[in-house]
Amino acid sequence: MIELRRRGASYGQIANEVELSRNTVKSICRRSEILIASPDAQALVEYCEHCQTRLPRVAHGRRFCSDECRLDWWHAHPDRLNRKAVYTFTCAACGKDFEAYGNKHRKYCTHNCYIRDRFGTRGGRP
Repeated sequence: MIELRRRGASYGQIANEVELSRNTVKSICRRSEILIASPDAQALVEYCEHCQTRLPRVAHGRRFCSDECRLDWWHAHPDRLNRKAVYTFTCAACGKDFEAYGNKHRKYCTHNCYIRDRFGTRGGRP
């Protein structure tokens, strides 16, 4: 069965040949890591985009092996972010322009500016 798949036979063709259901053949081929009907099927194994370790079989369709790798990769590639909800404001306390992601009602650039404007202090009690 595996040899038929390596030679390019479809799941349906193999199922007819060995008299099993198409889903059973598909399952066996996937467990054997023969994912597509091509000579280089073994070369198409998924790896983590950050550390290049092989992803576990349960991680099919994932790009990273762990949250740590995912965060490290995105921090290293900020240009690849597709942020659509970036808003530009002027801080009500200091007057500086700043950008905020995902919050269109923001008034202050930092917590210190908020404290200074709201309570008239530099972050502590007067």
